[in-house]
Amino acid sequence: MLRTVAYMSPEQVRGKELDNRTDLFSLGAVLYEMATGKMPFQGATSGETCAAILHQPVRPASQLNPEVPVQLEAIIHKALERDRQLRYQHASELRADLSRLLRDSSSTNGVRSDSGKFKSGVPFATSSRMTWVFGGAGVAALLLWGLLWARFRRPTSSPGGSAAQTAIAVLPFQNAGSDKDIDFLRLALPDEIATSLSRVKSFSVRPFATTNKYNGPDVDLQQAGRAMGVKSIVTGHYLSEAGRLDITLEAVDVATNHTVWRDQVRVTSADSLAMRDQLISTVRQGLVPALGGAVNHSEAGTLPENKVAYDLYLHSLAMPHDAAPNKNAIVVLEQAVQLDPNYAPAWEALGLRYFDDAEYADGGEVMFKRSYSALERAVTLDPNSIAAATRLITTRTERGALQDAYGEALALINRFPDSSQAHFALSYVLRYSGVLDEAAHECETAFLLDPHDSGIRSCFWNFVWLGQYEKAMKFLELDRGSQWTVASTVFPLLGEGDLTEARQRLSSLPTEVIFARSLLEACLNPDQTQRLRGAAKELEAASMTAPDPELRYSNGTLLAYCGQKEAALRMLTSAVTKNFCAYEALQRDPLLAKLRESPEFRPLLSAAKACQNDFLAKRQGRP
Repeated sequence: MLRTVAYMSPEQVRGKELDNRTDLFSLGAVLYEMATGKMPFQGATSGETCAAILHQPVRPASQLNPEVPVQLEAIIHKALERDRQLRYQHASELRADLSRLLRDSSSTNGVRSDSGKFKSGVPFATSSRMTWVFGGAGVAALLLWGLLWARFRRPTSSPGGSAAQTAIAVLPFQNAGSDKDIDFLRLALPDEIATSLSRVKSFSVRPFATTNKYNGPDVDLQQAGRAMGVKSIVTGHYLSEAGRLDITLEAVDVATNHTVWRDQVRVTSADSLAMRDQLISTVRQGLVPALGGAVNHSEAGTLPENKVAYDLYLHSLAMPHDAAPNKNAIVVLEQAVQLDPNYAPAWEALGLRYFDDAEYADGGEVMFKRSYSALERAVTLDPNSIAAATRLITTRTERGALQDAYGEALALINRFPDSSQAHFALSYVLRYSGVLDEAAHECETAFLLDPHDSGIRSCFWNFVWLGQYEKAMKFLELDRGSQWTVASTVFPLLGEGDLTEARQRLSSLPTEVIFARSLLEACLNPDQTQRLRGAAKELEAASMTAPDPELRYSNGTLLAYCGQKEAALRMLTSAVTKNFCAYEALQRDPLLAKLRESPEFRPLLSAAKACQNDFLAKRQGRP
């Protein structure tokens, strides 16, 4: 897969409209490889390769192979122009230059001298590689053109190099009967369907956080589909009557608002395992082909074996993630995995619930450790569990295990190069490691792969600290309306100096201490400055108890902006000590402008640089 990415043009990487000049760029990459034995653009991952294509200068072919003549180097360079207006415009132009080079070489003996000219009297193309490349240049221009046309002509919007994925949303189902005891199926059924569809590599399935708000019987499917940027919507309803459960499934084409597939599943109400078997079978045999996909049965995941455990799992899917109901869901899922210890989705759900309890409630370190164990069990049982693998990577990152997390993120991208979550996981590790530009490239790749995935929202921080607010807001829009989004909006406003708008937003900020509302009210309103020191102390205390060092950094920047230098330095230093290597952020974050002037800032910057250097050295295999 990575090798395919290496031949892509800049416009392919950016998902723009393609033309014949795209194929000429790919041909230039092949000619470069033939002449040097190396690819012009290389990276350890598809994301790094895409970044190289967009930004990395091409090393002159003659530096890798001194026998490459200047004319061939010029041809390759022109074919690899990033600006397609400066590239070869037609295949005939490139073929003519190759033919001219072949003709001239037949009558000229010489090799490149140090000055770049040719010395006479020495046979040209002494290496077997150059004999093959140069002697076959005329034929290669035609044969390779045909090969590349077939291989690369089909447009692709995926930086992973595969055909563009079909975007699909599965909406909450409707309970058409009066039995409220089965209301949990409104979310459980679409969750099972979405999970099954997500295993089809040609499909991109919108996450629950995106689809859940379209949960009424009168949803305008066409409008919802356009808002979510999907091609098809899957919806349905169910009815429990006389001991029987009837489930109706329907797929709607968003462009035409027409039903493209419809089917019904009928099972005994009490038999949830039979219900699942028939539901998933109907999805694979009917829905997937109707949506243009093909099922790979080797990636089907684990199957539930215990009916009671599966019922418990289904009930948990409909339980909110707020602190109190989340604890109830944990109890339910713990019973489920005890009864059916080999069902990966239950372990994944439990691991995510444990994480929420540790991060957003009072679970603390105990729940973090349980989250680790549960998610590791899920990935062991089902290696295709991207959600569990991604959460493991981000959690390890937050706990300072940067090198382990980096290796896992690379492995995840190599297995799932077209997954936005996989690229987000790598961006997360890079952001914490202080390598913001690389992290930004991975965030952009994740966004290209799925521009509606709210799970990549925290890429927002990467661009805030780079001072690129327009890009930052693009990621914030992915989770519009959430508490986190509302609270985060103030950062770019402060960075841009829009204090009027920032003041207006304060009343909508969540009241929890961790969201810094009290601090900002005291900081931005002149008549409340007497409260500033107390609010700063309160925010510092709350932030220091959080295990995620990024939170200490972000709130530390607010303290710095509000002139609370000592508290800000303590918070930022604590973040760096916890392996949040904020070297580039410390240098570029607009909110730290005042703090950079203080003499205490230099030791902080040095510590962040040492943290970043340690990561980079280990990444390159140095002790």
